[in-house]
Amino acid sequence: MSKPSLNPIAKATPECIRSLLSQAQLQQNVDWVKRVAEIQARVQKEGDAALRHYARQFDKAELKNLRVTPQEIEAAFTQIDPKVLKALKVAQKNITRYHRQQRPKNWRQTQKNGTYAGVQYGPLNAAGLYVPGGRANYPSTVLMNAIPAAIAGVPHRVMTTPPRADGSIAPELLVAAALCDVHTIIKSGGAQAIFALAYGTESVPKVDKIVGPGNVYVTLAKQAVYGQVDIDKPAGPSEVLVVVDDLQFTSYAAAEMLAQLEHDPEASAVVLSTKEAVLKAVQAALQTQFPTCSRQEILEKSIQNAHFLCTQSEAHTQDTLNALASEHVVILRDDADSWLPKIRHAGSIFLGPHTPVALGDYIAGPNHVLPTAGAARFASPLGVMDFMKYSAYLHYTPGALLAAEPHLHALTSAEGFDAHYNAVRVRL
Repeated sequence: MSKPSLNPIAKATPECIRSLLSQAQLQQNVDWVKRVAEIQARVQKEGDAALRHYARQFDKAELKNLRVTPQEIEAAFTQIDPKVLKALKVAQKNITRYHRQQRPKNWRQTQKNGTYAGVQYGPLNAAGLYVPGGRANYPSTVLMNAIPAAIAGVPHRVMTTPPRADGSIAPELLVAAALCDVHTIIKSGGAQAIFALAYGTESVPKVDKIVGPGNVYVTLAKQAVYGQVDIDKPAGPSEVLVVVDDLQFTSYAAAEMLAQLEHDPEASAVVLSTKEAVLKAVQAALQTQFPTCSRQEILEKSIQNAHFLCTQSEAHTQDTLNALASEHVVILRDDADSWLPKIRHAGSIFLGPHTPVALGDYIAGPNHVLPTAGAARFASPLGVMDFMKYSAYLHYTPGALLAAEPHLHALTSAEGFDAHYNAVRVRL
């Protein structure tokens, strides 16, 4: 097998960074948007019939029932590899322990005049958990979606995932869902599943929020229903940024790049170094490791999205890292922990030469549903608070209201809202 052609080493200039961010943004192809709109209209009009139609068209599956039955879930436990089941349970334990730390606590603040104010947290009523399929099975994504939803206390958790051609769901997915007490599982993927969750069908309960990663059609569908339901974040093609300045870690850097590039033809990888010799060594390691990977058809395309950037200094590396705001950031340095306070924009950070992204993707605890395409500037990993909301509350005594009256009068008058002031005056 011939070695892949790689992008040349480039300087990490502002123009280069802008170009990379532009490439990462979802370019809304007119045909994609039109197709998604057609799916949206059909699902709204036909409900289950539309989901069956798209299962035939996209998944080559004839579906009698869209819902997974209890018998299918029970059978999955007899079909799964015992080693996979054990690994799922290890992952479940670690992910649960990590996410329990995120559960917020109600608070109340009381003043001497008898007033008090506070926050009361509560779960969403229903959440849609999207688990992609097609190129691979993702039982790990089932855990990452379902565990924080369960910790938040969401009573109705609905999972959707594309069926296989025989109309079944992979046993690993069903077992992972059962371990997390997700028993409403819908055999549907793609944009049509997103619209079904947003509007409801005969078989699919309507939810309040939709979470989980997916392809461009899933992302466009989530954007289309935002406002009618909530969504989590842009979670598109995988990406990784690796920082390395030591020759002994260049093979690790290449491995991390390939690990994300094998996900999708649109996946991307960036390596930053202050030393051109190190970047050349990473390129050499990448070409050596490339033939050993099995997902060649994907990698042959995605490796064109691998970039090798030379920075002027450690400070410049940190500035570039923050500007790119990558989904995964890997710091291949023995002093990686000292970099942590300097990293402001990243989805998930992997510190030190012995902390591969695979740990976070599967078993360590942090969530692997992460913001992509620079969205780490304003978004966070999927977590418990994605499945919760809070209400503010307030209590005033008659004396406290009387003391606040002059200020309320002044501000309501300034804004011209006399009825607002009247709601104060009648109480006094």
